[in-house]
Amino acid sequence: VANAVMDGADCVMLSGETARGEHPVGCVRFMSRTVCEAEASLNYKSLFQAVRNSTLKEFGKLSISESIASSSVKTAIDIKAKAIIVCSESGSTARQIAKFRPGMPIIVLTTQETTARQCNGMLRGVQTKIVDNIHDLDTRVSDTVEAFKAEGVAKNGDPIVVVHGASPVAGATNTMKIEYA
Repeated sequence: VANAVMDGADCVMLSGETARGEHPVGCVRFMSRTVCEAEASLNYKSLFQAVRNSTLKEFGKLSISESIASSSVKTAIDIKAKAIIVCSESGSTARQIAKFRPGMPIIVLTTQETTARQCNGMLRGVQTKIVDNIHDLDTRVSDTVEAFKAEGVAKNGDPIVVVHGASPVAGATNTMKIEYA
């Protein structure tokens, strides 16, 4: 399990035999502790650079969405952001950001239940929140930042990176900004 985490797996699962054994809850608890310990030993700055370099080596350049995601993660690492908020209809931007392994929570705000299901729990570090619309982006981000403060994820003055598009449609992501809790 620890090797899978260190090798970059987005998720791990128990085998059928272990999950159906006499102590399934204990197995999940042990696996959870193992994953948390392995994640704590990762150097996210190096991991980010390795993923970025391998993408550049393989394809020669980053796509526009990869470049925005890469820049967002690099900024979040550099300023020690407490989280990254992503407004996404399709989940594509969230997948790109998770690919670069930022090492802090990624919260996806979406109106699409399908997108929320596809991102939540399957992408490393990603949680989702279904919102009724993302037209009033400032309010949605502000509500999320306030929730971070209430949950102890961030405190007053902590930076949070926000990634979104100029218009609330799939494929429009073109903006990264920094908000403060």
